[in-house]
Amino acid sequence: MSEIICDVVAKNQVLYSGSLYSVMVPGSEGELGIMANHEPFVSALKGGVIWARTKQEGGTTLSAAIMGGYVQVLGERVIVLCDKTRALNRINVEKLNKEIPALEERIANLSEESVISRSVLTRKLRWCKVQLAAKEKEDQYV
Repeated sequence: MSEIICDVVAKNQVLYSGSLYSVMVPGSEGELGIMANHEPFVSALKGGVIWARTKQEGGTTLSAAIMGGYVQVLGERVIVLCDKTRALNRINVEKLNKEIPALEERIANLSEESVISRSVLTRKLRWCKVQLAAKEKEDQYV
């Protein structure tokens, strides 16, 4: 079995570092599947789910919500740099379902001059929605 060495890194944490059979990432132009001996490339990532297997059939999986970043493939090496990441099993849907409406209300009540606050809250809202969407699709990734 051919393997790839993969590092999944966010600003403040290493989500995964080790050998994998395959990895899928949400590229800016669509899902990207990567296996051993893949052609080298670099791509921007959008919010979604990174998903990986340690074996061709079964094996443990890596599944996490990510928001933005880049993926670089260099033959047997894959580096995923994410703006944010959270393992699917650590996402609290109940908390997100409360936080999303609260953020939407705060954004709606901001004045026109509150550009920075709007930007910060909008980014936080987008991250909450990415996590919720990822969690809703969890069955596809396990």
